[in-house]
Amino acid sequence: MSNKNLSLLFTGQGSQFSEMGADFIKEYDWVKERYSTSSKILGYDLLDAQSDPSLLNLTQYSQPMIFVYSSIIIDICKEYLIKNFSKITLAGHSLGEYCALYFAESLNFEEMLEVVKFRGESMSIVSDPDKYAMYAILKREDLKIDEKLLGDGVYIANINSDRQIVICGLKDKVIKFINQNPIGKFIQLNVSAPFHSDLMVDSSRIFKENIKNKLFKKIDLDLISNHKLVNYKNISEKDYSSQLSHQIYSTVMWSETIKNILNDEINTFIEIGPKKTLLSFLPKDFNGEKYSFCNLEDIRNV
Repeated sequence: MSNKNLSLLFTGQGSQFSEMGADFIKEYDWVKERYSTSSKILGYDLLDAQSDPSLLNLTQYSQPMIFVYSSIIIDICKEYLIKNFSKITLAGHSLGEYCALYFAESLNFEEMLEVVKFRGESMSIVSDPDKYAMYAILKREDLKIDEKLLGDGVYIANINSDRQIVICGLKDKVIKFINQNPIGKFIQLNVSAPFHSDLMVDSSRIFKENIKNKLFKKIDLDLISNHKLVNYKNISEKDYSSQLSHQIYSTVMWSETIKNILNDEINTFIEIGPKKTLLSFLPKDFNGEKYSFCNLEDIRNV
């Protein structure tokens, strides 16, 4: 697994689980210190929060949990990956974009955790399970969603693959859309906010204001953003905060992101995060190598 073109994919929210980090804490003393540092930055004990079912899936808690866990895997694997691959392209699904920027060294760990903290807090202000809903739609690959059917409180949040999109919005409007449009299998997601929709614009403004003094560093790796497929390497570091704020309310164009990456002759995909989710969105005809780095055993196997 060397001298090939690699794409690293970073998992987003929804992949968290209560035991995250336990195997790494037993293995590495510096991981214990990372959780201690994280707790000081966040203002609460991160490991205690993970073990609390009432907090685990709340946006303001789950986003820092996932970032910290992913950062540990990044720091274990990064030197090996850079040494063994001639070209590395990055992409992260929603929150995963921040993990990708951390891998590319745009901010150090403490700075990026603060940014993620602000993101989770700003997005959590639009959180009400009685008011909002998100559903994944499993559809035929050749079925195109008529976007004229959307609007009026219903939005496309993610375009994950030719078979799966995610819609969100006002709960009553979303349920009405589902009942009137039997276009596939609808799966309700365990979230309480309409992520990546126009309903998140206020969250985006709050987030941008909170990170206005963060000094992002210019990265030298290709990193494809969820928002309009912008490559961070091709824009000024002064625009990174705007890019991230737009990403909060814009559709995650994941399917197009993967197609863009594949056009760059990628031979290998590695997914980094708490659980393997993104590799399943790769085209069926991709015949390269695929790996998940989700735990210590995964890493040791490679």
